Amino acid sequence: MLLSYYQKVKPLIAAHRGLSSLYPENTLEGFKSALQFSDFIELDVVLNKDGLPVVCHDAFLSLVSDVKNHDKFENRKQSRILYDKEKSDWWISDFTFEELKELHLSQCINNRKSEYDGHLQIPSLKEIVEYFLNYNQNTENKKGILLEIKDFEYHQKYCNINIAEIIHNFLKEQGLSTLHECSQKLPIVIMAFEKQVLQFFSARCDLPLAQLVWFEDKNIPTITEIVQYAKIVGLDLRLVWQNNQTHEYYNEAKKNGLIIYGWTFQDDNEDIKKLFDEQDIGKIYQRSSTLLQGIITEFPQEAVKFIL
Repeated sequence: MLLSYYQKVKPLIAAHRGLSSLYPENTLEGFKSALQFSDFIELDVVLNKDGLPVVCHDAFLSLVSDVKNHDKFENRKQSRILYDKEKSDWWISDFTFEELKELHLSQCINNRKSEYDGHLQIPSLKEIVEYFLNYNQNTENKKGILLEIKDFEYHQKYCNINIAEIIHNFLKEQGLSTLHECSQKLPIVIMAFEKQVLQFFSARCDLPLAQLVWFEDKNIPTITEIVQYAKIVGLDLRLVWQNNQTHEYYNEAKKNGLIIYGWTFQDDNEDIKKLFDEQDIGKIYQRSSTLLQGIITEFPQEAVKFIL
């Protein structure tokens, strides 16, 4: 049974990739700054050349870093298949952690603040977890992590490694592989799009698991499938709200007793206003708070004003 922490009366606010509306995404500094506004931070994990879990949304580097400006890494650019498409890029799995620390991150969404561009680096998962463990030791209001495990198939194909197993072993080493341990020290929800990840964890531990579901996925998992291994579903907002009413996929998830998180609230993106047919972002948060148990947002500093 899930602890009440994971299903509060009011929706949890989770800072998507940290305070990514102000900082480059998935940085320690962005996570630290999000804590005053959020219950959880959401982060993404991939593996580097040494099999070390590092915090980055993509398995490749060009979108968020200055890797292309480093002549020494010019020959690292490789073509690989990701999400059934060929992509030529610099891949994290080809870099040691020391090499990754030579790179600097930038804001990857246009028209957002860029004052921190070039100053921040890719963190390891261990760095983030250790910071949160220390933070939570000094407060009763423990903050948690929505830990999204990325690109299971990519890591198997190109690295011959099971990323789910690596993360599970890491959490065991940290004393964070059971619901009881996490409730005492650092609440964690394991999230993934690829169900193999969640099925791996479901067979080995009792941590809360969240199946992420993308509106445009060609093979959206059925709710009947999901309830076999997960108690939480993280829905693309287009699967929550459609044509001024709740989407039938949302309705099915609710009917089957799943905890429902919604992603991603981007206050500066007109798409969310069109989806809800509402220009007032505060009203969008208020409406969503009646539908969802978790609000995954890039603007937690705004969400917290409306989710009381």
